[in-house]
Amino acid sequence: MPGRTLTQRKRRVFDSVFGGADISQPTPVATPVTGFTAPGQAFGAPAPIHPDKFSFPSSDYRGSPASKGVPSHGSNHIQDQVRWDRSWHLVTRTLSLSEFPENRAVLEPLKPERESTGPDFYIALEDVLYPHAYVPYARQTEDIIAWHTSQVRHHFLHQVLPVILRLRKNEIPTAILVKSIKILETAHRQYHHGLSFIKEQLDVSSPGTSGQIMAKFRRDLDAIVSNSVLEPLSNALMMILERHVSAILGLPGSNNVHSSTTILPESSETEKSRREILSLVESFRKVGLAGERFQVCFAEIMNNAMTEYVYQGCKGIWSLEDAADAPSAKQGTVSTTDRTSTLPRTAHNASPSRCVTDLCGWIENRFAKLAVQVLNMLGTRSVSWTDKEKYKEMSIGRLAELRTKELFDIVGNWPRSNGALDDLRTAITTPQRRLRLTEVFSGRLGGKLLHPGTSTLQILQTYISMIWSFHSLDHSKVLLDRVAYPLQLYLCSREDTVRIIIAGLLSDTEDAQGNPITSANDKLVELAQLLNNGSDQVGKRANDEELDWHDMDWIPDPVDAGPGYKRSKNADIIGTLIGVLGSQDVFIKEFQNIIGENLLKHDGTFEKEIKVLELLKIRFGEAPLQACEVMLKDIQDSSRVNGVIRRNQNLDPSEQEIHAATSKTGMADEDLNPEGLLQPSLHAKILSRLFWPQLHEETYLVPENILQLQKRYEEGFETLKAARKLTWLHALGQATVELEFEDRTIVEEVHTWQATVIWAFQSDGTDDTEPRRSVQGLVESLQMDEALVRSALKFWANKLVLHEISPDTFSVLETLNKEDRARSNAQAAASVAVGGSEDSVDEIGLAANDGIGKEKMGIYWQFIQGMLKNSSSQMPLQKIAMMLKMLISDGFPYSNEELQEFLGRKVADGSLELAGGKYRLKK
Repeated sequence: MPGRTLTQRKRRVFDSVFGGADISQPTPVATPVTGFTAPGQAFGAPAPIHPDKFSFPSSDYRGSPASKGVPSHGSNHIQDQVRWDRSWHLVTRTLSLSEFPENRAVLEPLKPERESTGPDFYIALEDVLYPHAYVPYARQTEDIIAWHTSQVRHHFLHQVLPVILRLRKNEIPTAILVKSIKILETAHRQYHHGLSFIKEQLDVSSPGTSGQIMAKFRRDLDAIVSNSVLEPLSNALMMILERHVSAILGLPGSNNVHSSTTILPESSETEKSRREILSLVESFRKVGLAGERFQVCFAEIMNNAMTEYVYQGCKGIWSLEDAADAPSAKQGTVSTTDRTSTLPRTAHNASPSRCVTDLCGWIENRFAKLAVQVLNMLGTRSVSWTDKEKYKEMSIGRLAELRTKELFDIVGNWPRSNGALDDLRTAITTPQRRLRLTEVFSGRLGGKLLHPGTSTLQILQTYISMIWSFHSLDHSKVLLDRVAYPLQLYLCSREDTVRIIIAGLLSDTEDAQGNPITSANDKLVELAQLLNNGSDQVGKRANDEELDWHDMDWIPDPVDAGPGYKRSKNADIIGTLIGVLGSQDVFIKEFQNIIGENLLKHDGTFEKEIKVLELLKIRFGEAPLQACEVMLKDIQDSSRVNGVIRRNQNLDPSEQEIHAATSKTGMADEDLNPEGLLQPSLHAKILSRLFWPQLHEETYLVPENILQLQKRYEEGFETLKAARKLTWLHALGQATVELEFEDRTIVEEVHTWQATVIWAFQSDGTDDTEPRRSVQGLVESLQMDEALVRSALKFWANKLVLHEISPDTFSVLETLNKEDRARSNAQAAASVAVGGSEDSVDEIGLAANDGIGKEKMGIYWQFIQGMLKNSSSQMPLQKIAMMLKMLISDGFPYSNEELQEFLGRKVADGSLELAGGKYRLKK
């Protein structure tokens, strides 16, 4: 660093003595260029500027040939060089720039003043401008225009630029630009004033040559100003331009007085900002700041404004209602008849979306208008119709990117997001955008949905919305096939997928009051709604091999479709969900189990079950579903046979029960049901044992009254079907129980084993003490499995019918205190609201307690032992379940949880060991 400083000091000393190298200095009169002295002239004596014709004939007659008696050839070179040097010195001294005043209060006269320049200056200027004509023998000449440009550069960088840079310290952005423009205008006048002398001389001597020279000087000066000033002023310039552009285009700026972040309509403030920005651009153009850098800066601001409009005016507006409330729809810039005319040629659609139409109207009426005014003022190029079309296509591309990022939420908001899908259908027109859409959506789908924290029901609901949304977006289903495969694989790994789909097909679409059920938290009601809408084409595939020659809306297959592509004309929600499961055997087996539960639990015509069965017969054929048809026929025949047997065996309500029912006050005719008022009543459903799924055959002692009714029912059945015999399946029945207490009456629909347990608590009337029963006593007296007994006791305790007075000992709760009564009322209200969810909860508890039946334990245990001995010494739970499903011909009907419970019992009794999540035989 010290060495560098010393070098600089030496350079300054050298330049002070000999002059700088950047600006040529004139040759002094006392020391002319070295050469030979003319004859008769003293050494070093100066020659006159305008010699007579005998001394310098070439200078007297400008451009005339030399005459006789002229000096030697070397003397001509010397005299012309001296003359040119003196002319150069006079011109440069006159045109040299004075120091730039930092604070100029008034407009001072520019120097040099024209009155102060005499004829000698113009003669010297001619010598400098045309040395080949006036001093043809001068060997060292320079360009006066280049010299002026060089001194302008030096003057601007050392005197004008520091003044501008000092403005950034204490001024606001607006003041910085205004003062900088004034300083640059003053500097421009000074620079062009000196050049004007040269221009005038050129116009006199050589008319028509000054234009090109002046244009080159302006280009050089603009380059100097733009490259040195625009970067220091870039922050202030960006702030001012962004403010004006946002106001003109209706975008909410940082200093906007409006609190809302919406698109604002045009107003007087808009026109004011337009005048200010055009005035600013014109000033920048005059002082040389409207070059390439300024245009790039303006283009960036306009580009950001386009993106901001898309996000402010279109983000979250997915439906027509949202678009009607959006401020962009209130601008009134686009009429209904001009909607399609504002769209670019590549975005025309049969039903253009509201956001796309408003966006194109904004581009044409506000964005392109501003761009035309600014670019015309800059004089670089004019905006054509093709440019406006490109602006619209660019904005639609931004909207496509926004909608692509929002697509996952748009799908979740179906069907209230049709407007956003219209935007995508209009914008996603290229294979690149279609690929971008599927990639972004697949990433969001895997991160937000396909994880263990999401329920299977929620995944299926999202899948249905995906099918509808993508079918609306792309009828070819190419996009859906790209994004649905990971979801389909994930659904196949969920064990409850099939059950949820079938339960959704069989669910109710109306509540008890007849109101439609739009959605449910526990069932896939959407499938039942599709089924009940009467869509005859649900589950059917369109004939894709034949073309409909009368279809005026036919379009070719998309370019990004695969080789095995087949077009489908409908969404086919149910068919798609069934196809996800892969093997039809899994679906049909689960359908048999669920439809069997529904047929046993409910009464009626079973229209939903029949409709679903017919749908599956269309898809799978009649043979695989023969067992389901037999099950339905059993239930239908059972209703007829049950009525005949009850009439023959006098099991219908007696006259006393009818009289007791009619004597009850406050009961409407449709609610009149005398059955079971005075004595138990029995109905039976007769099943074909070979066609029904494996049924649980839990046995226990039923109450004596029920046993007598069963015997009478058997006699009636044997009378009708002599060759057949009934086997009662007690655990599968349902019972309506009415319990009368001192302060309340409870009516519940329960399982038969629950009714049997509560029957054991009834009082015979001889003893006033409350009956007490222990768990072990009930197990022995009823010969019922302990798990069932405990489950029933827990159920009745939750209903505030029983209470545990000591461990495993229960008693009837005849009266309720205030807190218990409030709890009972709350339970009753909750039961009505959820439609008796206690039953489903209890069924789940029963299944968990029941687990794998004892009759199958031995068979499954033999398979598991063989696998652990012959195949692998240790296996995880999933692999054991998979191999059991493969090895057992009838399939393994139990879930992984039930298998885990079974293996846990084997670990407890010492037959298996569990280490590292894998099971192995204990040695």
